[in-house]
Amino acid sequence: MVDPNKGDDLHQIMAQTVNDRVGKAVEELQEKHDKRAASGKPAQQDDTSVDGPTGSTYRQVEARERVQQQKTVARSRKAEEQAVAAAREEEIVQQLHKANLLSDEEDDVEDENGLDAELKVIREKRMAQLKAQHQEKAENLSKGHGQYREISQDEFLPEVTGSRHVLVHFYHKDFMRCKIMDKHLAILAPAHVEAKFLKINAEKAPFFVGKLQVKILPTIIYFKESIAEERVQGFEGLTKGMAKGAEDEFPTSVLATKLARLGAIEYTAPPTLEELRKFQLKKTMGAIRAGGGGTCLYDDDEDFNGDISE
Repeated sequence: MVDPNKGDDLHQIMAQTVNDRVGKAVEELQEKHDKRAASGKPAQQDDTSVDGPTGSTYRQVEARERVQQQKTVARSRKAEEQAVAAAREEEIVQQLHKANLLSDEEDDVEDENGLDAELKVIREKRMAQLKAQHQEKAENLSKGHGQYREISQDEFLPEVTGSRHVLVHFYHKDFMRCKIMDKHLAILAPAHVEAKFLKINAEKAPFFVGKLQVKILPTIIYFKESIAEERVQGFEGLTKGMAKGAEDEFPTSVLATKLARLGAIEYTAPPTLEELRKFQLKKTMGAIRAGGGGTCLYDDDEDFNGDISE
């Protein structure tokens, strides 16, 4: 038979043991406190030795490390900015060459710097690239690229699977913003035959509206290799910086930039006057002034405006 008092005795023993250990620990702490007080030191004191965590040497090392880290971050940021600027300059130079706006004198400057051989290789690669692009353009035109066309639900799959890059605008005939999107896409289609531009009436395509989960109109869906990769819903990302009440007046170049970032089209924004000055393309600025134009790709964009005097 189990003794009912045995459990109480065990608890008492355990409690006594805990009390004894706590009491011993308190005595040890008190003893240390008394010794520190007898030596004249404060009861609680941080390690203020020269090499301690709060010492002067430690603080100096920490300050030097912090400065070094800041310098490293600054150098990294500067290198990144320079890389971005160099890439942008190359884009602009290629664009100006293509538009025949880069003057011969500027080419001569490059030749004087001993870049004849390199330029020859670059030009040869460019010619090969242009030849391939011309062939691809001809093939795309045969597939219906270069125009903004409306398709039916039955035509959807053959059209989307028939080209590598396809943009489909789901629209509603009574929605004003769908009409605005129509205007921009109609401008872009002839200029970007690398992609097929299509539109479909959402009311007449309930299967694909449900299958692709089209919930906002207008919606542009980008198909790459027959797979829905990305989409633009409404005017998302297109009206940044526009004045209140003028959101529907965003330029075509903004939509082009958006589609280029998605990988749907190839588009490089024309150089601004600030960029031309920054990259010292002064002769190009003169050619633009003399010609009264620029490399604007779309009628509703004004990339070259304002004072261009040197």
